[in-house]
Amino acid sequence: TDYLNLLNFINRFPKLSPFNAFLIHTQNPGVQVVLSALQWAAYKRVVNEYARPLVILVPFGPVNFVYDIADTSGEPVPDYLMHPFLTQGDLDPSVYQLTISNSQRENISIIENAMQKSSAGFAKKDKNGFKIVLNKSYGLNEKYSTIVHELAHIFCGHLGSINSGKWQDRSHVDHQIKEIEAESISYLVCNRLGLKTSSDSYLAGYISENDTMPPISFDSVLTVSFIIEQMGSSKYKPKAKKE
Repeated sequence: TDYLNLLNFINRFPKLSPFNAFLIHTQNPGVQVVLSALQWAAYKRVVNEYARPLVILVPFGPVNFVYDIADTSGEPVPDYLMHPFLTQGDLDPSVYQLTISNSQRENISIIENAMQKSSAGFAKKDKNGFKIVLNKSYGLNEKYSTIVHELAHIFCGHLGSINSGKWQDRSHVDHQIKEIEAESISYLVCNRLGLKTSSDSYLAGYISENDTMPPISFDSVLTVSFIIEQMGSSKYKPKAKKE
C-alpha cells in the first residue's frame, strides 16, 4: 500500500513533474497544495513568516522554492486548486495527436487495426524502431491509455534497444517487473490528466497478493512518465542519442 499511496501522492500534483512531486513527498508527505510565493500572491495569499520552503528542481536552472497552503494566509482558494480532478472528462484530442506525432519523431509508428474487443493493442520492435498497434474500435481515452502503456514498455527498454542507443536495453528483466513499471507509468500519466484506467486495480491487486514489491526501477517510472507527459505538448524535444 505504501507504493500505491506514493503514486497517489504524485497524482495530486499534476502541475509538477512526477520527479518534483516525488521530491516534495520526501520532504513533507502531508502537504496539500504547493505553489511559489509569487503564485500564492496571484491568489491573494502571502507566505507566513518562518514558513519552511520546499525545494523543487527547474529545467536548466537552479532550484525553486514552493510552500504548502498551510504555510500561507489570505483569501480562500478556488476548489479547482484544492481538488485538481473535480472536472474529469475526455482526453483533449490535441494531447493525443501531439503524442502520436512526437512518437514518430522517436521512430515509433502508431497504427490502428481491427482486433478482438478484448485486445487493446501491443508494441513490437521493427527494423526502423518500434511500432504500436491499436484496436481501431476503441475510443480516444482507451487508445491513449494503450499508447501510454506501450510507450512505457519502449522507453523503459522492455523491448530492447535500437540502433540509436537512445533507450537502455532492459529486455532481460522479469515480466512482472515490466508490467508493474508500465502500469505505474500509465497510472501516473493518465490520472494526472484526469483519466481513469484499470492500472490502479492491477497495482492494488498485485500489492494485496504479494508481501513485497519486486525490484522495479522507480527512476525509470518517474523519468518515463515525465517523457510521455511532455510528448502530449508542443514543447517536447526528442531524447538525444547516446554517444
